[in-house]
Parts: sequence; C-alpha cells; structure tokens
Amino acid sequence: MRFLAKIFLRGLAAILPLALTGWLVYAAVATVETLLRNLVVPFLPEGSYRAGMGFLLSIPLVLVAGLLMYSFVVRRVYRRITALLERIPVVKSVYGMILDVVRLFGSAEERPFRKVVLVTLKGGFEQLGFLTRDDFRDLPEFGTGKVAVYLPMSYQLGGFTVVVAKEHVREIAMSVEDALRFCVTAGVAQKAEVA
Repeated sequence: MRFLAKIFLRGLAAILPLALTGWLVYAAVATVETLLRNLVVPFLPEGSYRAGMGFLLSIPLVLVAGLLMYSFVVRRVYRRITALLERIPVVKSVYGMILDVVRLFGSAEERPFRKVVLVTLKGGFEQLGFLTRDDFRDLPEFGTGKVAVYLPMSYQLGGFTVVVAKEHVREIAMSVEDALRFCVTAGVAQKAEVA
C-alpha cells in the first residue's frame, strides 16, 4: 500500500503542474477569445466567424497599444487613468498587485527586480533577495552608501524590504526567475531535468 501511495504521489507531482499550467493557458485564451469575439463578428459576413479569430485579434491590438505608448499624449492620458485607479480604495489594491506581477515578468527596464543578490544579515547568515534601489539620493534620511533589498518569504506572496549598507550585498549570477522559484519553494525547487 505504501508503495502504491508513493507511485500515486509521484504521478500526481508529474501531472498536476502540467494540468494546472494547461488549464490556466486555456482559461486565458478562452477569456480573450470570448471578449474579442464580439468585436470581430460585426465586421464579418454572417457565418464566416471561426473559433480563434478573437484571440488572433488580440495580438495586433496589443502591438498597437504598445506603439501608442510611445505617444506623449497617450502616455499622459494613460497616467491620468492609472492615477484615478490608484485613488479608488479596493481597485487600487487589485490594480497595484496586477501591475507588480506584470512588471515582474515584463520588459527589463520596467522590472522591479533586476539584480539577484545575497545579503549578509546580523548573525552572519545570508539571504537571497532582489536589489530594488541602488541609492537613496531622493531620501537623504536613509543615509549614504545604502541600498534596498527585497527579501521574499517562502511559500507565500510576501516579504520584507531591508535597507542595508552596500558592503553587505553581493550580486550573484542567477536569473530573477530562478531566484524567485528558489525563494518561493524554500530552496526545494531545482531546474527541471530533461529525460
């Protein structure tokens, strides 16, 4: 019985991440398809709509939105809309969380976590974290020669931001994605092995 349980858990560990990932991708594609279908149908002859056209429309729409963000006027309007969203009590929390997640995996210049570092803390132990600020020129009360490092907690969405002297921080050669995986799983996760 113990052997069967071990085999079952091993199979579950293999299937569950694939199934959840597949379901999330399917749900995202289906949602986009459903939302954009209503934009496509009025412009097509009756009966010519095919499944997937709504999702395909999302690609040029995202590209156009990206191009429009280079416009000074569009950026200004966008800033005003986001400033309004950040004033609405519940909406600002949801919007802020989504924005942070998108920035985390977005373009390199917008990522809040650009460098993976090890921080030497009191007692001599080191903790993996992400450099979030190189200096505090705009906040002189923090002092000079200090940096801000975000230290994520394992198995949770949360962490601490510590302000430490630069000499207590050393950059390591690890991607942000690998470091996040390492932190969130308490160091248990390893790179997937290809059989």
